[in-house]
Amino acid sequence: MKRRNFLRGFGAAVTLAPGISLRSAPADGTHHPNLTVVNPKFLVSERDVSSWHTAKDSMGGPTLTGSASWKNYLRILEQGLRDSGCVDIVRNPWTFTRWSTTEFPDDSNWSLHVEGKKVSVASYGCNSGKTPEEGVTGGLVVYQQGMPAEALHGKIAIVMKDRGAGGSTGTDDYEYLSNPETFADPRVPRSEEAALSPFPIMGLGPAELALTAAAAAGALIVMPLSYDALSGVYGFPVPKLHDMPTLYVDRDTGAQLVAAARAGKSAKLRLISKTEEAEAYQLYGYLPGKDYGTSADQQVMLVTHTDGPSISQENGGLGILGIVKYFSHIPKIERPRTLMVRCDCRHYMPGQERAFTAQDYASIHPDAHSKVIAAMGIEHLGQIQVAEGNGKPYHRTQLPELSTIWVSNNQHLVDIAIKAAKDNDLKRVQVQCPGHKGLHGGEQGPWYGLGNIARTLGVPGISTMGSMTAYWSTKTRMDYLDARHFINQVSTMSQLCGELMIADVTAIKQS
Repeated sequence: MKRRNFLRGFGAAVTLAPGISLRSAPADGTHHPNLTVVNPKFLVSERDVSSWHTAKDSMGGPTLTGSASWKNYLRILEQGLRDSGCVDIVRNPWTFTRWSTTEFPDDSNWSLHVEGKKVSVASYGCNSGKTPEEGVTGGLVVYQQGMPAEALHGKIAIVMKDRGAGGSTGTDDYEYLSNPETFADPRVPRSEEAALSPFPIMGLGPAELALTAAAAAGALIVMPLSYDALSGVYGFPVPKLHDMPTLYVDRDTGAQLVAAARAGKSAKLRLISKTEEAEAYQLYGYLPGKDYGTSADQQVMLVTHTDGPSISQENGGLGILGIVKYFSHIPKIERPRTLMVRCDCRHYMPGQERAFTAQDYASIHPDAHSKVIAAMGIEHLGQIQVAEGNGKPYHRTQLPELSTIWVSNNQHLVDIAIKAAKDNDLKRVQVQCPGHKGLHGGEQGPWYGLGNIARTLGVPGISTMGSMTAYWSTKTRMDYLDARHFINQVSTMSQLCGELMIADVTAIKQS
């Protein structure tokens, strides 16, 4: 579907909202029933979800801040917010230096040759400078921490990585888990993510400073993953711009490179990139509640990031559109609180959020979040589980990817999160309450994702995020999206949002 038609269709989908907004609030002090009991007629359809993502993906390539694909996505989000009744939409812009090269499977700007023979490369190291057009040549050496600089000078260093942990700490207990029979270890469901996740071992880490100081020619990160699992991966946490040309290779290729290094062989590493000054901006908007614009207004923040490599890594904005669209069907006078939408662009920028703290809207406007009484993080929606092993190659399964709903340490929040997951038949989801012992008496792990926003603001928080197996990669496009699962997640979070819109603030504070 063309973007123009998508936008027209989105606007048409919410034209009923103004028509019903003339109803009066219930005189007896009760709430609109569909604040906390989801009305399926108010939800987005599978056709909507598919067309939204098709439009998001229409420019090709990842939606990294400042890119043509990201600009297209932000236009879609902004128009969708306007069409859903959001007002006072604000862009908070600044410029930055954007680094880019060709994207998988187009490896025309990055390659590796050993003794003249081309070697399979899975991806490039983002923000890692560039080589001359002809590349750089040097002897292969296996990097060891503490190596003398002279052993690295002019060399192409092989940096070996151990198995990633995914999002698991190994002790991730929970309050509730749906479909436990689908997990190899239902006591630690997130452990299934570790088998295919490069997180948190994607970067050079301390090796980057050592290699740069020694004037190494380049670096090769060897990940303990198959080529299919690693190909197209985009590094995270995202490093600042640096000058150590880096490529990713899979475990089998890595073993060959280690053997070549031990045999004293040389390699040629080529990475051609460009930098340009680009615009970034955060996007804010408000779906007004009954007291919007007055001193009595209270707000529930819906927050996500807009930049990322795959179809769903950064589709939280579309999830928020689904939530806003849902509540646009409830008259303003019956919306007890305003929904503040915060779409951040810094997650995949060089150095991430911490590198652009001064540009953050809240840094410029210290009272921007003063009316926020609770926050909800939305990201990684509609994901399909990917698996490998037991004689089967890397493949998509018929199951949704594990997702998590995190809540602040408050029993009421735990109760409504479990109820929402059950009411909406949300598949393969766990409810976690960090800081509280879980069902098996264990720790429930840390908050991941956007729950940190609520903690920073000191308000109650609810956050959801799908696990990350395939979704670090730029190759995970429309065929990795489950529209029905996306809708179930939006429905669940809409119910929880409605609960926060009516909740007594003192009753949901962290214990």
